[in-house]
Amino acid sequence: MNIRILTLATLLGTALHGGAIAQQGVSLATGLTDFTQWTLLGSAQASNTTPGNGFTYSNLMLTAPGTGGQGGAGFAPTALTMDFNQAFSFDFHFFIPVSTDLRGDGLTFTLAGTPALGGAGSGLGYDGLGSDSVAFAIDTFHFDDEPVSPSLQILAGGSVTPLAATETGLGDSIRDPNFQWLAVVNYQPSGNDDLAGTLTGTISHINLGSFSVGAAVDFSGLAGAPVYYGFTAANGAATDGHFVTSAMPIPEPHAGLLMLCGGLLLAAWARRRLD
Repeated sequence: MNIRILTLATLLGTALHGGAIAQQGVSLATGLTDFTQWTLLGSAQASNTTPGNGFTYSNLMLTAPGTGGQGGAGFAPTALTMDFNQAFSFDFHFFIPVSTDLRGDGLTFTLAGTPALGGAGSGLGYDGLGSDSVAFAIDTFHFDDEPVSPSLQILAGGSVTPLAATETGLGDSIRDPNFQWLAVVNYQPSGNDDLAGTLTGTISHINLGSFSVGAAVDFSGLAGAPVYYGFTAANGAATDGHFVTSAMPIPEPHAGLLMLCGGLLLAAWARRRLD
């Protein structure tokens, strides 16, 4: 009996703590991510609300609407161990509120060796972040000879010169007060065991469709090291706010009781099995 209990405890501990198994991505679009537990830098703020509509929300505000010269970043508190010779995927919801002022500059989803905040303005909070970092950017401001905004970009090495860019043609419609965007970041390795492959970022909207960008990316700088995932944003002379959100339905009161009863039954069954 003691051996079986020890084996069960060992397996449970490995499952809870992850062991040395690579974690190939995280879904921030399903379930509730508590952004108040994240590492917040610069102008970033996080809050949780339960407004009485049947949901609990966690909101990561990277830059506040109506205030320029901001740069903010938020990174998950725990690093991942990732295998860049295997596929991975992340997803999240974001929105940019409607503004009557100058629009810009944009936000990024970033993988980095260390949580950090880069340059503001057109730096998107990513510029200068680190030579080992890679990012998917939603850029909402452009200068001459740059991709026309809003554009999707793949960035690397702490540089805001894109490896690839897609002009969406969305104009100001990217700021929808009623519906948020779903973003998905996918990676497919080359198959050559060279820690390189294709990173693709896609944004989708219930009314406006889907848009994607992809580029070949070398992840050797992050290989074998802790990988932090998070977001950066900046607005410079513009005054856009940039938000990443998470939501979860509130269980009905009787649902919690049913879950408790189910847990007790499972515990009793497991105890009889072990005896």
